[in-house]
Amino acid sequence: MFTVDASVHVNAASPTEAGATESHTFIDQLHGRPWPVFSPTLLLAEVAAAVARNKNDTAQGVAVAQAVRGLPGQVWVPLDDALVEVAVRLAAELRLRGADAVYAAVVKRYGTTLVTWDRQQLERLRTALPVLTPTEALTRLAKLAKADKRRK
Repeated sequence: MFTVDASVHVNAASPTEAGATESHTFIDQLHGRPWPVFSPTLLLAEVAAAVARNKNDTAQGVAVAQAVRGLPGQVWVPLDDALVEVAVRLAAELRLRGADAVYAAVVKRYGTTLVTWDRQQLERLRTALPVLTPTEALTRLAKLAKADKRRK
């Protein structure tokens, strides 16, 4: 199971950026599989804001966020008091930015792997939680697909 942060979705929506192909391929493959993807509801606001800023286009920011909301297999995790407590602890212990701590709290609560391009998350979370780049996650998905084929 995975949690995918905004950096991956925004990168996938920006085809000229480095890593966009990997991000897009990972999202397509991930949501084509029969497992849940746990995402904080914060993801939608982050995606809308980043795309709108990057493209200077409000409508495109909203459209990309709506497309993310409609991806199959999404389990939307609201920021409730219990999740806030986990995020606060992780933010302080690992010196994370606030939004990054929310993703980390979702990963911790649901036992998922975070997929991100965010260098700070990759560096600071590797000692505490499972975290991969989209490129690394594509390799993991390929291994899972092979294992599925062998079981059939």
